[in-house]
Amino acid sequence: MQLLAGCLVAGGVAAAPVPEFELKAAFVYNFALFTDWPAETPFEAGMLNLCVHPYSAMRPALSSLNDRMIKGRKIAVRQLALPDGIRGCHLFFADAADRERWPQIRKALGNAPVLTISDDMEIGHDGSIVSLSSEGSRIVFDIDLRAARNARLVLSSKLLRLARSVQ
Repeated sequence: MQLLAGCLVAGGVAAAPVPEFELKAAFVYNFALFTDWPAETPFEAGMLNLCVHPYSAMRPALSSLNDRMIKGRKIAVRQLALPDGIRGCHLFFADAADRERWPQIRKALGNAPVLTISDDMEIGHDGSIVSLSSEGSRIVFDIDLRAARNARLVLSSKLLRLARSVQ
């Protein structure tokens, strides 16, 4: 997927480049849009819970997704300091703030239907379903299809075609 953080020119005025974290948040939204959860997945009060560490650099950008709609469900951004409540999440964004506790998180997840997304290379290569990274001025992503199947999530073929790699 190629979304450049370049400038758009409209009426002779250049728009400001999109900050990296906001661009990554847009990717997270689209990953959720192109993911199907198992029919038995509980969506309490019709909410799609997006969990993130309170100290994540991405937390402010992800918070902008709060109350946006995905397939008739409102996104609820939740701060999750401990892996105990992770099974109540539908999406989990992991970054460097989660690196030390990632093994605990993976264990707590088991095969729960949680879409894990990371922009930390170490976590991305260690079981995260989607791994975001920068390639020049572009944001690219890789998908671990085995991890998605383990979580019983179905990723759209459109999403798979846009990935830099699918393992």
